[in-house]
Amino acid sequence: MGKRISHPFWVVLVLAIALGIRLAVLARYGLDLTLHSDDEGYVKSAVRLLQSGMLTYHAPTEPTVHIMPGQPLLLAAVFFLFGSGTTGLYAAKVLMILIGVSAVYGLYLIGRSVAGAGAGLAAAFLLAISVPHILTDNLLLTETPFTASLMFLVYFSIRLADRPGMPNFYGVLFFYILCLMFRPTIALYPVILFFYLLLKKYPAKLMLKQAAVAAAVLLAVLGPWWIRNYIHYHEWIPLTGGSGDPLLRGTFQGEGYPDPNGETADEWMEHLPYPSLDAYTVNKVREQAAIERMKQWWKTNPKSFIKSYAYLKPNLLWQEAFYWIEIFGVKGDRLNELQLYLVRAGIAGFLISLVFSDRHKKETLFLAAILLYFTAVYSVYFALSRYNVPLMPLMFAGIGAGLHVAVQLVSRLRGGTA
Repeated sequence: MGKRISHPFWVVLVLAIALGIRLAVLARYGLDLTLHSDDEGYVKSAVRLLQSGMLTYHAPTEPTVHIMPGQPLLLAAVFFLFGSGTTGLYAAKVLMILIGVSAVYGLYLIGRSVAGAGAGLAAAFLLAISVPHILTDNLLLTETPFTASLMFLVYFSIRLADRPGMPNFYGVLFFYILCLMFRPTIALYPVILFFYLLLKKYPAKLMLKQAAVAAAVLLAVLGPWWIRNYIHYHEWIPLTGGSGDPLLRGTFQGEGYPDPNGETADEWMEHLPYPSLDAYTVNKVREQAAIERMKQWWKTNPKSFIKSYAYLKPNLLWQEAFYWIEIFGVKGDRLNELQLYLVRAGIAGFLISLVFSDRHKKETLFLAAILLYFTAVYSVYFALSRYNVPLMPLMFAGIGAGLHVAVQLVSRLRGGTA
């Protein structure tokens, strides 16, 4: 049975289902499927990048540090080949769909590495038919390339721990840099990987050698970005300078936060003293205001501060599906109900695997640590369902692992062989 379920046919079938559904959405909705928000912003940024060579976002003549360059560069490459009109936009969406399908395969590889081919197939199938991910893969957002890059980063990390050496190390390094190009929130991932490799008793000398190589490569890759940012803003900006707004908005979530006038975040921000209105300065002012609000909140109501950042905001991150546009008549309320079941099933799967599995406990801990890391990072800022999109596949991996262990337990209880 194990050989049958691991046959490439089943993997290809799941990938075909993922591709077919996503292409069906593209055929049905075409270019009309858009958020009229960040997706359009990335398109405009890519077009201006081709026209002027300048990376912009908010203003057409203002160099930006609000975003990492990955998405505009990716779209610019497509537009260079196909133009930025209808053909180019369709080509970009097809590329996003293909990248989304590659994430399904990456998740299969993770699940197979952690709990066997059956677990990998279960997780991959959940991602293949996940409506929020089907929708997202039809939008020109960073979620799709970041999710795919994260899946392969995690997979090569697991391979590296089991098979120390340079080939798998280069896989980790490549996909880590790729993740960085789309989302700076991945920055501290090496810390999680370090503790995982310690658990796996990774050779210390080899780790030091690879850390030195990684530092040199990162310096070579990010150096031009640092120089570019310093030239424009006369500051060392390691990744982005756009965290001030979400950090400030995050201080208006939860309960017991400073609210002297009962104003919304937007109303409150109107009163801030902006020395200039360029996007970077605005974000810097909002970042400082957020820090002051957090200090005040902690001083006046520490219990509500802890409850908000440790419980209420993480719930906001996970409790709903990212589904802002309805497709094929699927209702958002139904998906939000399903979201809660999937998250609970994922957590239960991790716990079942940790308690009852005889193998791969360290890999299970590694996946759980990644989820906890991102939950903590996003909860510091404005907790939003959109940020759980790249994380749900790892929840699916937890479901697959839990199912695998449950089947083994039942088999043992019945006197069979796992």
